[in-house]
Amino acid sequence: MTDTERKNRIRQLRAELKELQAVPRSDWHSGFEALLRIDTHKYGEHVRIKTEEVLGEEPPRADYLILIEDEEITFDKEIFKIFRKYNVIEYKNPHDSLNERVIRKICGYANFYIGTAEHQGEILPDQVTVSIFRAVKNPELFKTMEEERTLVKSDTPGIYHVVGLSDLPFQIVITSELAGEEYAAYRALTENATERDIERVIDAGEKTTDYAMREHYRILLGLIAVKNPEVFSEIRRDNGMQDYLMEIMKDEVEAKVNEKVNEKERETKLIDIRNLMKNLQFTMEQAMQALEIPQDMWSTYTNMIQKQ
Repeated sequence: MTDTERKNRIRQLRAELKELQAVPRSDWHSGFEALLRIDTHKYGEHVRIKTEEVLGEEPPRADYLILIEDEEITFDKEIFKIFRKYNVIEYKNPHDSLNERVIRKICGYANFYIGTAEHQGEILPDQVTVSIFRAVKNPELFKTMEEERTLVKSDTPGIYHVVGLSDLPFQIVITSELAGEEYAAYRALTENATERDIERVIDAGEKTTDYAMREHYRILLGLIAVKNPEVFSEIRRDNGMQDYLMEIMKDEVEAKVNEKVNEKERETKLIDIRNLMKNLQFTMEQAMQALEIPQDMWSTYTNMIQKQ
């Protein structure tokens, strides 16, 4: 076996091992991946995205590794301007921690990737960047880092540069702080998306005719709908269920949105029942009658109150 054949065989075995070791991905990551693919789609085969990329012989693994095959590519969005050939990305959903340990860990991952025996000189430090994406920042962490001058706010809202912890270009992108219509989808990937941002994403999805892009938008909007059911339902009513919304809202997503809306309504009714029982001394049955709750739902609310 030649040296080239051996390397190709190692890569093949690593890819198989990666599939076997893969950790189930959260729905948040599916949405963020769709968003990355939407933003890099126009660059075609010159930009490749690898998910759960193993960075050495064993984990650690990066959430995403974006490979830039054409050095002449110029990205439109500021969040990608630091990119080089190999770009390690860590995505933190709104419930994941962002602290100094996370920052040092992803920094270590990138350096480990450069130094692994498999690559051995194939990947140079001046070809690698590091990015962390998260919806909101950790105020205490950011204050400490800014005081220590290891975090510098860029001229672009939402982009912060980490300095002194690594010689690699390293940015933290706080998506809720990104400004402009071009970042509507990044801001909408939360549980408190605005109606305007969601409408912008829907509009962009409707305008695309490319099948792959429409599928990425379907995944992204499906997640946004599930995480923001009330806002999405309002948009759905206002727009009279356009064909594209029908495509997004069908089947499982439709069921999940309805479930979330019904759950919110039940919580509101539950509060009303408690208030009537406490303030007017109503029995539970009297409270449910006063609120005109259908009798076939009485057992549901009774069980909810008994469990709390």
